[in-house]
Amino acid sequence: MRRGAAVLLTILFAAATAQAGSSLGPRAGFSGNANDFYLGAQMEFPAKFGAFSLIPSFDFGPGSGAASVANADLRLYLIPLPDTGLRFYAGAGPTMMLSGDLELGLSLTAGLNIPMNGSRSYNVEYRWGLGDIPDHKFGLAIMFGL
Repeated sequence: MRRGAAVLLTILFAAATAQAGSSLGPRAGFSGNANDFYLGAQMEFPAKFGAFSLIPSFDFGPGSGAASVANADLRLYLIPLPDTGLRFYAGAGPTMMLSGDLELGLSLTAGLNIPMNGSRSYNVEYRWGLGDIPDHKFGLAIMFGL
């Protein structure tokens, strides 16, 4: 119940602080192995730090005792594929995991941004965790422009 409230507050805060070009959307994926399913929300703020965009996200496992994970990534779009709109990206940022104890680490991300109609897009990504956070995460986000 607390995790759901935290996700809702995160979404409301993100939507209230959004600027032109920002997007918000749900996330889902697998962490560690195929038995560790997670859900969450992701926000993207346009490039504010040079060419880097700020991408906060919050994930939680649906089972009791599952960890909640908060990320604050800086993303750099690397390679746009000509005439497709597809863009590869890389990111890195601090990660905080709550699973009874507070655990901190760093996430490294590689992904692909796939545009849809209008201001919507898909993000397909793979995360490597360094430190006391999940080692591997594969996920999909559906982003809606605000």
